[in-house]
Amino acid sequence: MPTSFKLTGIPDEILGAVEHECPEIGIILERVREHVPQLKREIATYQAAVLYAMARQYDRANASILEIGTAWGYSAAVMAEAAPKAHIVTLNQPKPAEFERAVKHLAPYRNVLPLQVLSWEYLEALEPDVRFDLVFVDGDHVQVKRDLPWWDRLNSGGLFLFHDYSPDGSGRPCQPVYDGVNHWMAEKNLEPDVLVVDDRQVGIVGFYKLQGRSKSVRE
Repeated sequence: MPTSFKLTGIPDEILGAVEHECPEIGIILERVREHVPQLKREIATYQAAVLYAMARQYDRANASILEIGTAWGYSAAVMAEAAPKAHIVTLNQPKPAEFERAVKHLAPYRNVLPLQVLSWEYLEALEPDVRFDLVFVDGDHVQVKRDLPWWDRLNSGGLFLFHDYSPDGSGRPCQPVYDGVNHWMAEKNLEPDVLVVDDRQVGIVGFYKLQGRSKSVRE
């Protein structure tokens, strides 16, 4: 069974639990910050630690990782540190100034390819045999349903991971993602393999594509 995290608590408790599994995480996040300045809407420190723990299991030469939502490149850099042998593609909306920053910040990571394209347009243009081992969804939250077909592009054992799985009333509310993922999860008859929720009900949720699980959101 791939790495599964079920964690709740205050951010420091969650970070401590990840540090138990990944004692190097403090040094890693300090190194990332040397390249990527802080952005208010980036993932929280404990969430970055969780992302690192999830991505490092795909640190192999034939692995591919996709991120939807680059921003300034913080989470892509975290994954690059976790899986330096993997090939990482990170997609950002057509925002030239933001994209230029991300390209500059990610330049030290030779295994990361930033692209300025909408995720659903990239999916449509992608060759049908291209697959990924990890897809991290943190893009246009209002249109998260348009990212759900990426489940079809996961390899067996791959992880579909969502940021901002947080209902209204939480510390970082994002009802479109919370509702969209819950509806998709019910359609698929899935339960989360990764669920990390802090004391303000801000969450990350993920699902492994394992044998016997459904293949299409249109089924």
